Amino acid sequence: MAENKNKKSYTPGYGGNIFDEFPDFVSFDSIQQAAPVKPTAEPAKPTPVAMGKTSPAEPQLQQGEAKKKAKKSFFGLICAIMVVAIVASSALAVFNISGAFSSNGADTTQDSDFSNAYSQMIAAYNSNITYPANIPQMLTRLYAQNQDIVGWLYIPGTSINTPIVQHDDNDFYLTHNYYGSYTKYGCIYADYKCRRNTLSKNTVIYGHNMTCGTAFYDLNRYEDIEWYKQHPTITYHTLQGTYTFLIYTTILTTVNGKDDGGYVFNFIEPNMSDSSFSGFIEQVNQRALYTTAVDLKNSDRVISLSTCNYTFTNAVGKTVNSRLVVIGRLLRSGESTEVDTSKARPNSNYRRPQVWYDYKGKTNPYASSRSWKPSTK
Repeated sequence: MAENKNKKSYTPGYGGNIFDEFPDFVSFDSIQQAAPVKPTAEPAKPTPVAMGKTSPAEPQLQQGEAKKKAKKSFFGLICAIMVVAIVASSALAVFNISGAFSSNGADTTQDSDFSNAYSQMIAAYNSNITYPANIPQMLTRLYAQNQDIVGWLYIPGTSINTPIVQHDDNDFYLTHNYYGSYTKYGCIYADYKCRRNTLSKNTVIYGHNMTCGTAFYDLNRYEDIEWYKQHPTITYHTLQGTYTFLIYTTILTTVNGKDDGGYVFNFIEPNMSDSSFSGFIEQVNQRALYTTAVDLKNSDRVISLSTCNYTFTNAVGKTVNSRLVVIGRLLRSGESTEVDTSKARPNSNYRRPQVWYDYKGKTNPYASSRSWKPSTK
């Protein structure tokens, strides 16, 4: 398996980065922090005076005058601290939504003490918008800008920290930014068949693999088992709740049937039935680049994060159009978010496309399992 080369760190500002428009949205980690209060004018910086020495800008103070000035400065500092504390506590009352998310993925009731400020904030952003019930306060401004927003995706320690949108097809956000303008960077978006604002059986999310390090660039790093060990969880904030997923594995699969004996693995069906899900698990296990300590059952829900991948080439050296998919399993009730990543093992015999076996002169051990198709019944 070829490994991605020249991996880049995240470079802000490319691809219509949402944080450029909303500077207080440094990351979803900052939801409990108040937006900084910007002064109308930058205060003049005092000239530093060395201890016990005279400033060249003014004559030396007499000892009594120095004590009075020190007391006055101390009193002024206390007043300033009190003002900042009052402003900060007021801001926190508006922006603190930590109580809106529970550990099991269900929303808790908004504290009544904040309801008044919350209503005022919504009205300030756009009084003509009808907001979904229990929408996190953090997302109201984004929702006012674009009602296509369905959540926020975050993988700790990576550049993947972004709003998720959803259109009535899977084409629009390939080439449009959050505000509907054309851009080759597109958006990170959910499959049009996924349930809005909550989870499907298989929540499918797409994003470009941008060489500048944005969008889903970091997703391809999951080809490396060591990268997985450092980043084994996914957090997805919908407009109705917060969910944690434990990464089950990463797979590679082709887009065109001609590259894999006429078969295309339909991993993008969001609404498959529990009975059909066993076939999905089998197909995933065949293609798994590694196994982990996370298990997967028919009754589970998953998230599938998909991006372009260029690992395979055919016999004439042409790149095979493939997708890398990171699959996470929804955290079960009472289950810990801690994952024993030391149990992860590489799978040297993972399923490749048929063209790879043809080029290598090998028999495809998975050729007989090309008939599975998802069912929604």
